[in-house]
Amino acid sequence: MRALVEAARRKESALVVGLDPIPSRLPRGLRELPEARASLAFCRDILEAVESYAAAIKLQAAYFERLGPVGMEVYAKLIEDASALGMPAIADVKRGDIGPVAAAYAEAHLAVYGATCATVNPYMGADAVVPFLEVTRRLNRGGGAFVLVATSNPSAGALQETTEPPLFEVASKLVAELGREAGSYPDAGAVVGATRPETGRRVRELLPDALFLVPGYGAQGGGVGAVRPLLDAGGSGVLVNSSRGVLYAHEGSSLDYRDAAREAASQARDDLRSAGVSM
Repeated sequence: MRALVEAARRKESALVVGLDPIPSRLPRGLRELPEARASLAFCRDILEAVESYAAAIKLQAAYFERLGPVGMEVYAKLIEDASALGMPAIADVKRGDIGPVAAAYAEAHLAVYGATCATVNPYMGADAVVPFLEVTRRLNRGGGAFVLVATSNPSAGALQETTEPPLFEVASKLVAELGREAGSYPDAGAVVGATRPETGRRVRELLPDALFLVPGYGAQGGGVGAVRPLLDAGGSGVLVNSSRGVLYAHEGSSLDYRDAAREAASQARDDLRSAGVSM
């Protein structure tokens, strides 16, 4: 996770901006273009608008996969563009297969497309996570894998909190076992949503030294107050993602979409700073 931490410290920002291009929500002028071209133009403009305020970007692969082969070309170009701007890219792919299949997914997103980190579903156990860690260690670019532990979606608790021990605790222990020290934080991190702060507090107890990727902030209802229980003993250890709250800030605004995204990213960064969230 070294590359993410270095970027966050350089920019004094714990903000990650998610790229989830939904064609029907793009500005009117861009909606006249073919979907792939529109998505590329929109996301490139967003990158340039937020690069001063965001430590990294998170690309939701599904929005590019749905566009077919040209969509994956857009995905690759955006990772390259982000790298040129000094922004590590998190591939939000949530892959959860095992063995050679997991290794192929890891090779694709981390080596071929060039993402710094990827999100991984641990439901099939260590076999689903280790191939991603092996690839990122071989590449030695300061990346890692973020393991789904306590997600931000409404029905997550029905699966993750109702067993004994809860599945989120089992996943937390897996992260602790698999991570290898690689700078300030181990290379296995945890996805912990801002929508379930009490669960997040327990995950932090189990993973005092891990880096958390925190979805659920902003449009999903999680605020700065919900991020505080996720902080480590030093008041850091989190990268907080905002996707729709930045991408579609122009909706209902008089500002151009680039200016609206810039303002939303600046405000999110400042809100996190004022709450003592640092890296």
